[in-house]
Amino acid sequence: MIVHLKVIANAKQDSICSFEGGYLKVKVSKPACEGKANKALISLISSYFNIKKSKIKIISGERSPLKTLDIDIDEQIFNTKLEKVVKNANL
Repeated sequence: MIVHLKVIANAKQDSICSFEGGYLKVKVSKPACEGKANKALISLISSYFNIKKSKIKIISGERSPLKTLDIDIDEQIFNTKLEKVVKNANL
């Protein structure tokens, strides 16, 4: 499944914030240098969607806050988790 993200590095904590304009907004506490933010992003996505890190690949945006990921996950499971993000963002 292809997912577009907007990643904010150096945040206070790691979190999946919202889904806006076709982008999943994600905050990571690591800085955007030496791949630290990308590693934190993959760990966060892996943990949130309960999948192995090896099933997540950054296919574009390695050095940009706008990233495209290829996540090996069932679309229905992804959408169910995404609905929780949207619901929490609207509270």
